[in-house]
Amino acid sequence: MLLVRRDWSELPGEDLTTSALPEVSGWIAIYEEMASVLRSVIARAEGSPDAEELSRHLAWIEGRLATWRDRHAELAGLVIDRKDHTLTYAGKSLRLTRREADLLDFLLRHPRHPFTSKQLATLAWQNSRLSEAQVRTYIMRLRNRLREVGLGEVITVIRNRGYGIAATLAVGADR
Repeated sequence: MLLVRRDWSELPGEDLTTSALPEVSGWIAIYEEMASVLRSVIARAEGSPDAEELSRHLAWIEGRLATWRDRHAELAGLVIDRKDHTLTYAGKSLRLTRREADLLDFLLRHPRHPFTSKQLATLAWQNSRLSEAQVRTYIMRLRNRLREVGLGEVITVIRNRGYGIAATLAVGADR
């Protein structure tokens, strides 16, 4: 019999009202790890009576992860309207292409994680056919566009690991 805590509302020490970006990033990392582990357990339990209950718990964890990612974006002062592809930061708005908005939103929702060009093509756009050169072009174009609102350095290149979000984003958001 599977013993699972059924009354989760939050984990011990978790505080969704925190205004500390490093703490928010930490909770994102915790929930990402929990989701990853649970996905592998579900894959091994497929077809068993416990798989359905495990899937319900995964849905809860993924929902909590989305909540923390939204909190991160809110504290960072960046708002991306995914429907209109508009970025708002520090009172300035910038119209983005769909791909630019998807890319920036994906990177912001995964702080502390660098992604290769191939990973970005697959995870941010669900298009594994994009070449690494095409992804680099989108990154370069988006970085240039972000300069218009004072975020030119927010997307960083991490040598031999890929692209990520600058740690200084947290500092700039605390103003």
